[in-house]
Amino acid sequence: MKKWVIILTAIIAVGTYLAWTKTHLEEPVVMSVQFDEAAKTLAVSYIVEKNDGTYVKEVADDTKSFSPPRSNGDQDRRANNTQVLAKQNGYELREDVIELTDDQLAYFLSLEGRAIPVDISFEDYSPIETILVCLLKDEAVEVTKQDEALVYTFTAPEDITIRSIGHYDSVAMISFEEDDFPLALKKGQSVDILIHDPYKLASHDELLLEIATTNDRSFTQHFSLTEPIPKGYLKQIVNQANAE
Repeated sequence: MKKWVIILTAIIAVGTYLAWTKTHLEEPVVMSVQFDEAAKTLAVSYIVEKNDGTYVKEVADDTKSFSPPRSNGDQDRRANNTQVLAKQNGYELREDVIELTDDQLAYFLSLEGRAIPVDISFEDYSPIETILVCLLKDEAVEVTKQDEALVYTFTAPEDITIRSIGHYDSVAMISFEEDDFPLALKKGQSVDILIHDPYKLASHDELLLEIATTNDRSFTQHFSLTEPIPKGYLKQIVNQANAE
């Protein structure tokens, strides 16, 4: 009798744990939308529940739309190259990649600005508004690793006064030792920017950094994020998205 009580208690405990750890998603959580000039791709990474068969149907701005390739050209079928990048707590981090033609590549290079509003259409869901970041190949820079953080050293190419330092479309956090802005730098002087929690949320995930000056000039650089996502991270992102 005691044995059955122990087994029953274990079953109830496991069932309660599984129910408690899973939060229902009303729609996919878009993590990253990046145009990569060097790779000639447009990539979307997103979180869905494990049993959700949805996929990216289209990425669209005001004038054009872009779709992943489909089996036999059938737009009602899942993309040929949908990848599952991670599985945690009943959720999956997936990615769809669109290989761009020369004309599509030229279109993105003609756009003004580095953060473009777009709508991501998924099968069985309403379009989701988000930001697409443009990564230009001549702006890729090297960073150094410091424990689990990354350090980027920006060196002033001329006398400048930095108004702000920020980044687009990433869950990473940045910090710097200097806390007085505007920050005046002479040519050749530098400032270290620390990137905390540089988790990879795509197969090739990059952080786009923008350094803005007081005379409305900006310097944009991008670099690869390096750290694998920790256990339970997808659930954390889902809970944050539901709270919002």
